[in-house]
Amino acid sequence: MTHETSNPSSTRHPQEALIQLVSQWIHPLGYQVVHIEAQTHRQKTLRIFIDFLEYSSDKTIGIEDCVKVSRALEESLDQSPEIEKVFHGSYELEVSSPGVDRPLRTLQDFERFKDREIRVNIYRSLTAEEIENATYYSKNPKQKNFLGKLLGLRGEKIVLQVSDQGSEMGLKRAKSKQKVTPKTNSAEGSEVFIPLPLISKAHLEPHFDFDGSDESETIQ
Repeated sequence: MTHETSNPSSTRHPQEALIQLVSQWIHPLGYQVVHIEAQTHRQKTLRIFIDFLEYSSDKTIGIEDCVKVSRALEESLDQSPEIEKVFHGSYELEVSSPGVDRPLRTLQDFERFKDREIRVNIYRSLTAEEIENATYYSKNPKQKNFLGKLLGLRGEKIVLQVSDQGSEMGLKRAKSKQKVTPKTNSAEGSEVFIPLPLISKAHLEPHFDFDGSDESETIQ
């Protein structure tokens, strides 16, 4: 988890150096790195997930964007000592759109996707003081996974509106029944606060309209 207003921890976020490396090459093209996966066993692969630097609701990453970024990165990556240290030789480069379960890494991500449903994993259980909701805490004192509507940021915390489906027991029931979790009703639920430094992973919760398909693109 990275916050652009603070220095990332290299021990907690080992891929942050790669993200910063690639970012310097694609920012001038109008793109940002959402996530990077480095597969170093068997078929060595560097997967880079991109999005636009400037958010617009009517723009989505398409195949032409992936091609543009892939071509721009090939020479720079091949000449990079940092990449050589990771792969020790040849590897496959894949550039892709973020997908329907887009990771959220930065403060800008949490601002951009306000009012969307997200799934959050944290490093440890929160204290009653941290979560700022005594009633919810009494029912879910050891919760480390949350599902709810992102209401925004307040200082160094994100604010989630969590329904019963987003509680620890609700998540377990939904998983055991293998049902798609319904969207959080904006008129119901409890507000909980989660400190940004304690977030290990955060993703948009995918929802499908079933009248189309996932438009994510990948270029190799």
